[in-house]
Amino acid sequence: MTKIKQLALWILIFAFTCASFTSAKAEQTFDANSNIRVLIEVNDYKLSKYEPTKGVYLGAYVYQDTLINGDMKKFNELTGKKHASFFIYVGYGSPFPQKWIDELKKVGAAAHIAFEPNNGLDEVKDDGYLRSFAKKLNEAGIPVFLRFASEMNGDWTAYSGDPKKYIEKWRLVHDVMEEEAPNVMMVWTVFTFPQSNILSYYPGDDYVDWVGVNIYNVIYHNGNINLKADQEDPLELLDYVYDTFSERKPIQISEFGATHYTITDGKYYEDFAIEKITRMYNGLKTKYPRVKSIFYFDVNNLVNAPAGRRINNYAITDNERILKTYSNLISDPYFLSDVGPNLEGTANNEFMVVKDGILVLNGKTFVSSAVLQKYMKARVFWDSQNNKLTVSKGSNTITFDIKSYKDVTNGQRGAFILNGTSYFPLIEIAQQIGYIIKWDGNEKLIKVSMSS
Repeated sequence: MTKIKQLALWILIFAFTCASFTSAKAEQTFDANSNIRVLIEVNDYKLSKYEPTKGVYLGAYVYQDTLINGDMKKFNELTGKKHASFFIYVGYGSPFPQKWIDELKKVGAAAHIAFEPNNGLDEVKDDGYLRSFAKKLNEAGIPVFLRFASEMNGDWTAYSGDPKKYIEKWRLVHDVMEEEAPNVMMVWTVFTFPQSNILSYYPGDDYVDWVGVNIYNVIYHNGNINLKADQEDPLELLDYVYDTFSERKPIQISEFGATHYTITDGKYYEDFAIEKITRMYNGLKTKYPRVKSIFYFDVNNLVNAPAGRRINNYAITDNERILKTYSNLISDPYFLSDVGPNLEGTANNEFMVVKDGILVLNGKTFVSSAVLQKYMKARVFWDSQNNKLTVSKGSNTITFDIKSYKDVTNGQRGAFILNGTSYFPLIEIAQQIGYIIKWDGNEKLIKVSMSS
């Protein structure tokens, strides 16, 4: 064995020994700082169907708002802003909602239809009904979010329990829409939980345009006073779907509501609703840039829900304080009033959330070589002879000495190897290879932007 190879071997042994010795401490440090969020801008994301280049399509469900008789124009007036889309529930096999489509077009909004096979999946066939429904969607002449068979991960739907059949039927509907209604976006939507079975129902990237999730903030789950839920953060309820799918699909919050009265204890919770609504809509602007549409569920379920589900009031039109809060939040231009042109396939700069390969040590953030390569398109080289690691992108290069994990945590400048993976100080890397870093202390958010 040559001296160079022997030296390289000893360096590797030393690095892995240090990594093994300190791995437990590293994990503890990471866990203690895991609430820090890192967003890195990429420039090679391809837009999905009707996905906006930036911002969030503003939507709502008002069809059952009895205070305004489901009037979409009136809702826009009360909230002070035109909404880009409204939605309606249509049971599979039911007549096409032509009257609603006509009213929708009068307010210049896109359609969002929750298309539900409430008699089970067997009724879903490539037949005259489905083809006719698709052709009428096309004839509507407006963009359509088609949310077929949503919340399939819950046992309360008639189409849950058989992921294989679900995927088969989803793909069937997708193919019919692709042939008959090119203006339709297929939106695959789950409920926040359970999460354990969500992936088993996913039809595949080629069959899904948008990924959605339904999120509700309530005081008690299922009207059970022993199941307190008031501590739940709406953004954390979004995390699983967002982290799993946002790198490849735009995310839609297909339904969101926060109760301000529940019959479970017969109390009003205005402050609770205001807090949760504010948390959600502000959070989308800062921490969840891949959410591209949101629909508020403006319904008093005490009146309009089916028997057995009349538990919470989510309406905002019957409460002046909540309505004012909502109006102020959506007045931000980030919330879009119109669905734009279809730019499907166009490359667009997007901020991706990065969780794997991030370590925070004594207040300093480190990123792995995998993060640098995947998100920042940088190259990493190991100089075994001189015990150095070099990162380059274009004509920009930065070199680090390889230090032990202990030395780096004690403040020494350098890169380190942990469990076979090299880590680099993010701020030094980013500045050197052409990125700008912004730190939001209130949100504990690190945003890494391209400088040009």
